[in-house]
Parts: sequence; C-alpha cells; structure tokens
Amino acid sequence: MRIIGMILLGLLAQLSAAEPRTEEVRFASGEIELAGTLVRPEGEGPFPGVVFVHGSGPHTRAGPVSYASTFTDAGVGMLAFDKRGSGESEGNWITSSLDDLVGDVCAAVDYLRAQPGFDANRIGLWGVSQGGWIAPVAALRCGPMAFMIVVSGGAVSPLQSELYSYQRAFERGGIDAEQQAEAFSVLGDYFWYLGTGKDREKLIRRLEQVRERPWYRYANLDRIMPSSEAGRLNWAWVAKFDPLPSISRFKAPVLLIFGDEDDNQPTEEAVKRWKQGMALAGNDNYRIKVFEGANHGIRLGGDAHHGAGRPPLADGYPEIIGAWLADILE
Repeated sequence: MRIIGMILLGLLAQLSAAEPRTEEVRFASGEIELAGTLVRPEGEGPFPGVVFVHGSGPHTRAGPVSYASTFTDAGVGMLAFDKRGSGESEGNWITSSLDDLVGDVCAAVDYLRAQPGFDANRIGLWGVSQGGWIAPVAALRCGPMAFMIVVSGGAVSPLQSELYSYQRAFERGGIDAEQQAEAFSVLGDYFWYLGTGKDREKLIRRLEQVRERPWYRYANLDRIMPSSEAGRLNWAWVAKFDPLPSISRFKAPVLLIFGDEDDNQPTEEAVKRWKQGMALAGNDNYRIKVFEGANHGIRLGGDAHHGAGRPPLADGYPEIIGAWLADILE
C-alpha cells in the first residue's frame, strides 16, 4: 500500500506540475495603464512567450487566457491583456488609432521580454481578426519577433473586409440588387469621407435620405459616424490601410488559420494575399490551414462571437497551434 501511495503521490505531483501558473500584471503603454494576465509553463525556463493581439471592439483577456494550456503545453508562456478601455485597462479603444493599438502591443511585448524566466529572443504574436492587421505592424515596431499566429485576419485591407461583411449581411437579409447598389453607393461616400475628411455634409444629407431603407438596418452608419475630426483621423486607417507592406517584411515563421464560411472577411482572397506577402518577404516558413464549415471564430456555424450555447470549435483548431509551436520552437 505504501508503494501504491507513493506512486499515486508521484502521479498527482506530475499532474500538478502540468498546470500553468498565472499572475495578474499591470504595465504602462504611454500615459495609460493596461491590466493583464501572465501565464507561465511549469519549470524554470527560459520560455518562449506569446502576446495576444485583440480583434475589434471591447475585449478583455478572458478569451485568450481560456486557451492558455494550448500554449503552455507546448512550453510557451502567454501575456494577454484587457484591451484599452475594456476590463481593468485604462484608455478608450473607440477614440484610439491604429498607432495607439500597435503601441499597446509593443508595450506588452516589452513587458514580457523583461520578465524573468522568459527568452527575450523567442517572443511572438497571436492576433485574431483585427489583430491580423495590427500584429504585422507591431512586429516591425516592437523589434524582431520569433513567430506570428494570425486567426481570421490580415492581408485583405480593412476596407475590403468591411465591404465583404456588408455584402454577406445584405445577402442574408434578402436585400435585392437595386437596394444593394444604393447601399454600396452610400458606403462609398462614407469610406471616402472616413479616409479623406471630405464631403461630410454631402454624406449626412444622404444618410437622412436612406435611414428608412430596408438595407440600412444592416449598415447603420450613424452608429459608426465619427463625431469629430479627431475621431475621424483615428479611424481613417480603416479606409486607407494596406496590410501588404508590413506583411512583406516579416521573415519569421507564420501560422495562418481561417474558416471557409467566414462572413467577416473573404477567406479565399485573404489566403491569396497572405501568400503574396510571404513571397514578397522571401518567407516560405509559413503554414495556412482553412477549416471547412468554420466561421470567423473558427466555430462550426452559428454566431462567431457571442452568446450562450456557442457552436463548437472546428476539430483540431487549438491542437494545430500547439503542434506548430512545438515544431518551430524545438
């Protein structure tokens, strides 16, 4: 019995050792303070690490931290933080520019690099959705990154992605071709104003004329209309940004994951442009995985983002990340 007891104690110790260690942290990004969670694999290190890069909208660290074991099982630590203006982080994502969001990622990278037990030369980025545009830009500004994982993002421009998502929404809503033509004409005026600051009054007049159209419920431009010139400048990148220049300078390993039923961006075009960017970079150390039947959240149908009873993740989604990391970091 004593031997059996010792064996059981040893097994329990091994199971306990496999548990990731978490620590609540705070760090500065310019004049604001960001709150996050640092997750360490068991052991002494030095460990590789990954910084999570948020998608659009308000997000906390809760989502990425729920995937922590995917990384720690591969011997990789994680830093995930509440997006500015969300959770316990200061600031306001609504009034922030692309430059501000990139700065937050670099602040997180700098913080992680400085932590004991982490290898400053083996830090990477994990971006989802909008994070697919932010991560390659951050990779250039934050110093050399060891790897990059992008899920449902990047390569196509924000404008392409926006127009595609409106197209899918109109189709699901049964909006006819004539109404769609009007909608895209108005959307053209909106993105022209957003990118240039010109013809605001013309746009406002058009919005007054179309608010009762059936299509307007799927493209409520009043909701996203900047209230000031400063606000417009912060969001002008959505109309103007080209992701290829930053992608074409990234030389480290890249993992790209998509769903072929994504309503938020054109997956086929995104894959094509990622390949184009990798070719321009002379980088053949990348892998692309497209999950059949998966949506923007790499879930099998249903709402990609929110709600109880969310559809299941595509089979093998987290596992492919862990296996890829183990392969490139061995």
